[in-house]
Amino acid sequence: MKRSNRSARGRAVGVVCAVAASLSLLSACSSDDGDDTSSGAKESESASQQDQASNATPTGRLNEDQAERKKLLSATKVDWDKAARTAEKEVSGSKLLDIELGDDNQGNPEWEAEVVASDGTSTDVNIDAVTGKVSGSTTDKDQDADDKKENTDKLAAAKITAVKAAETATDRKKGKVTSVALDDSDNGSTVWSVDVVTPATWDKTSFDIDAANGKVLNEHVDKD
Repeated sequence: MKRSNRSARGRAVGVVCAVAASLSLLSACSSDDGDDTSSGAKESESASQQDQASNATPTGRLNEDQAERKKLLSATKVDWDKAARTAEKEVSGSKLLDIELGDDNQGNPEWEAEVVASDGTSTDVNIDAVTGKVSGSTTDKDQDADDKKENTDKLAAAKITAVKAAETATDRKKGKVTSVALDDSDNGSTVWSVDVVTPATWDKTSFDIDAANGKVLNEHVDKD
């Protein structure tokens, strides 16, 4: 009888151990599945965050044109109107036809002006935008009578000055003038085209201002 009891107890212990082992195995599998699920979720979340980061546009990043405007204007010490007067003095009796802020091919800011003499001959004058000194001037020898007449006709049609046109533009949009040019509009009228750059964003706003009466005909913001 004692042997029988020991045998029964042995079988009972064996059953308990088997059940415990099964439960332990199930628990381990469940834990592994949970870890895999958690790990997979984390990997998916990380990949999603990386995708979002790669597609996002960082706040405050300037495009190429905006960066160029910032670079030139930050280094410029001489405003457009002073540079224009310097260009007009370079050619006696001349008047400004256009002026624009550019660079001297070495990354330094430079005002590139075109002035017209009384006979209609135009001369390009470059002014250092830091020192205000003339860095060079050239007169195209191939200008014919038609070219000269076109220049004098434009100037004759302008009843308001370049300075007044620039003031009109900056009254509407605060910023730095980077270009003033006397042009023909699509409808045949003569206009002052004025570009104003806003330092807060480095966007450029272009104005077409009627050269006869000073009215703003067009305003366009270039954010590119």
